[in-house]
Amino acid sequence: MVLKFLGCGSAFNPVLGNTSAYFTRENSLFLIDAGESVFKNLFEKELLKEYEEIYILITHAHADHVGSLASIISYTYYVLEKKVVVIHPNDTLIGLLKKMGVGQETYVYEQKERLTVNGIVIDAVTVKHAADMECFGYIIQIQDDRIFYSGDSYELPRKVVEEFMDGRIQLIYQDTAEFETGRLSHCPLKTLEKEIPAEHRNRVYCMHFTNDFTEKISEKGFRYVEV
Repeated sequence: MVLKFLGCGSAFNPVLGNTSAYFTRENSLFLIDAGESVFKNLFEKELLKEYEEIYILITHAHADHVGSLASIISYTYYVLEKKVVVIHPNDTLIGLLKKMGVGQETYVYEQKERLTVNGIVIDAVTVKHAADMECFGYIIQIQDDRIFYSGDSYELPRKVVEEFMDGRIQLIYQDTAEFETGRLSHCPLKTLEKEIPAEHRNRVYCMHFTNDFTEKISEKGFRYVEV
């Protein structure tokens, strides 16, 4: 299962659009994250109109991942007369949406670490990104295909690496930074090199770019997402 992307930039690179991916199954749209630029992209592609069921997985509450969630919910509810299903393992987003004037009557909230919907199994995985909030990645399984989507994370969870190496996870989509910095929040390319042997790197897609280092990513044997 290969994801499609609406954007691949970090919070500090709006030109590339906020990193957000999606896939579809029958009459359902599954969206991962809803940063500031995402509603505009969805609107232009008419994806919200096209699919009857809309599921939005949120990795964490930074603005470049939830900045247009309220607008998506409101538009879908009041204009399209459909309720979005928001998926997140804790209740953080309920209060955030309430402060934006979005009541719980306008959407469905699935506060679960594991959710099965339309034959798709979605497992939340705790990742390390910010000290002041819980952050999650997701393992998504459709039949025998399993992928890991990191969200923002400065390292790969051990469970994910182990399942990737033994073939239980086929693809990884990983938040990647070109260099290490004094403040860990995104995964340095060097960390990926240490974790993933060269023969498996073509199954790892880098994303969430603050700058363009795609040539270096390719030289190391990894792939990178494109919009």
